[in-house]
Amino acid sequence: MRRLTALAAATAGFLTALPFATGATAGAAEDRCWSTEVVQLGVEQAWSYTYQVSWCAQGSEITWVDPTVTYAVLDPVCSWVGSIEESVTKAPDGTRTAFNLSEFSCPADIGTKGVNPWVIINLRADGTYTIDATGIKP
Repeated sequence: MRRLTALAAATAGFLTALPFATGATAGAAEDRCWSTEVVQLGVEQAWSYTYQVSWCAQGSEITWVDPTVTYAVLDPVCSWVGSIEESVTKAPDGTRTAFNLSEFSCPADIGTKGVNPWVIINLRADGTYTIDATGIKP
């Protein structure tokens, strides 16, 4: 029993002397991540659309962008068609522009109020962003 205890103590001492490998290089910059505020658009009592973008950066480089669209059909005469155009583009200055244009299908009386919500958001590696434009097209 003493031998086993001594062996366990020696092994524990040896393992604590080894550097712990995490897969990350020592001194490497860590990802910093943010999310924009939720942009909400809609036609009252017909439909609702929200758009939000999350992104991460290391130093001055944006490394990951994840746009999220959620929707709700509030009037059963309308239906969700989907995102019909979306993109994340990189500008020469390193910023990213996230864009989404979605569509609802509604009868003419509701459709004249709009069925195509859209949003453009510009993201920067320092965690700041601007909501460049939003709208609803008929």
